[in-house]
This record gives sequence, C-alpha cells and structure tokens, in this order.
Amino acid sequence: MATVNLTGKWKEDRSENKEAFLKKMGTPEDKVATFAAFKPAFEMIHEGENITLKMLTPDGKTMSETKFTIGTPYTPVLPDGVPSLGELISTFVDGGKVMLTKTTSEKVDFNDYTYLEPNGDLKVVQKSGDVSSTSFWTKM
Repeated sequence: MATVNLTGKWKEDRSENKEAFLKKMGTPEDKVATFAAFKPAFEMIHEGENITLKMLTPDGKTMSETKFTIGTPYTPVLPDGVPSLGELISTFVDGGKVMLTKTTSEKVDFNDYTYLEPNGDLKVVQKSGDVSSTSFWTKM
C-alpha cells in the first residue's frame, strides 16, 4: 500500500478543544493552560516505514527526537515536563492516507490521527474517550 509522505518541518497554526483534551488525559490542572498555549514545531523525516520526529524550539533547535518504524511499538522521547503516554504504535489506515498512533496500554485511551490535507497542511485529531482535540499545522 502506498502511503502519504509526511516529511517536512511543521508548526502548529491553531487548535481546537486542547484544554479539555489535556484534562481528559490527566494533565495536572496547574499545567493545562501552559501546555494548551504551547505551539510546538516539528520536523518529520518519513522514509519508507521509518519516521524520525523532532520537536523543535522556536529558533529551530531539536528539543527531543523519537525514531520509530511503522507497525512496531515505541516509546516517544518527550521534552522535560511533558507527560508520557507510554508505549505507542503507529500504522497507516484509510488506504495509506492517515497515520494512526495509539497506545499499547489498555489503561490509557488515546488515538492520534494525522492527515495530510489536499492543500498540503497537516490536521491532527487526538481522541480520548468522548473528548477530542484538533490541531492544524502548516509547513515552515
């Protein structure tokens, strides 16, 4: 199956319902506003089944880096203070158009759907139970 290629440097343009999602995921109340206001940037290198995801500082330096292979469980490397979701696994669904990332733990209800929009932007929908948050990303 041919999959969409997500390579690029991406910055979050806007998000919807992020605070409610963070609360649902168990983010400490005193951190919700800070994490909701944070607009990260990422560099994604997508080569076949291998993906490198780098979280970037505002001046473009790497804060954290996670490497993983589609279909293989991995634990993301996150900046200090960001709560971990534990072990994740990413696959492509919907004919290769959407990258689905979910936890491997039955204790954490988390799904992340990454779509490459027709205009070239990314849309990321994160879900936990009946609460979802959508963020929109543009290329840098």
